[in-house]
Amino acid sequence: MGKTRMFGFVRYTCNPIVGCYHGCVYCWARKLAKRLRKVCEDCYNFIPHTHIERLYKDFKKGVFKRTPSDAIIFLCDMSDLFGSWVSDDIIMEVLRFIKYNSQTTFFLETKNPARMLDFIDEIPKNTIVSTTIETNQYPIEGISNAPSPIERAIAFILMDHPHKHVSIEPIIDFDMDTLIKWIKDIRPERVSMGYDNYGILKKNGIPEPSKEKYFKLKAELNKFTYVEDKTFGESQSERLIYP
Repeated sequence: MGKTRMFGFVRYTCNPIVGCYHGCVYCWARKLAKRLRKVCEDCYNFIPHTHIERLYKDFKKGVFKRTPSDAIIFLCDMSDLFGSWVSDDIIMEVLRFIKYNSQTTFFLETKNPARMLDFIDEIPKNTIVSTTIETNQYPIEGISNAPSPIERAIAFILMDHPHKHVSIEPIIDFDMDTLIKWIKDIRPERVSMGYDNYGILKKNGIPEPSKEKYFKLKAELNKFTYVEDKTFGESQSERLIYP
C-alpha cells in the first residue's frame, strides 16, 4: 500500500488491479506504469490484470486495522474496478474485502458508473464512490474510449449511495449551465476540480476553460457542495466534509 497526493482527502492507495482499456489521452497512470518493469511486465505495459494478493498481503500485515480511522484508501487508482474487462468475481472479491474491513473508508473511482450501478446493493457504506466528469461534452474525437460524460452523469444521478464524489479533472471546456445541473443532480458530498498538470490537453488541441470560467464554476458548485480546488487551493471559508 502506498501513499498518494491524488486527492487531498485520500491517504493511501492499493492496486489489486492494474491496467486499463479506457485509453484516456491524459492518463497519468499509464505513464507511471513505465517505472514498474522490475515489479511486473504486465504492469509496465499497462495490460489489465489482477494483483489480488496485494489486498491480503496488507491485511496479513495488519495494515488496514492499523490505518487511522480518518484515513481513506483509494483502491485501484491505476485501473478501473468497474471496467468492462474486469470479471464479476473480481469485483465481488474486492467489495467483500471492503465490507470485511468496515473500520476503514475506501474510495472507488470509475469511468464506467453504469456497471458500478449494477453492483450498488453490494457496495458497502464505508465506501466513497466517484466518477470523472471532466466536461459535459467531448469537443474532439479520441480523448477517451470510456463511456461519454453524459452516460457517466446519468448513471451517477441514478446511484443511491450516501457518499458520492465527482472529479472534474483535468477540466475541459464546458457549458456552464449544463455541467452545474449535472453535478447538482448527482448530489455529491465533494467535488475535486483542477487543470491538466502535464500539458497533455494543450498538446492535443483540447480546449480548457479560462481562469474566469473556472472560478465561476467553482463558486457555483460551492453553493451546494464542497469543492476541492487541486490547482489553486482552498479558501479558509470553505468547509471540510472528509477528514
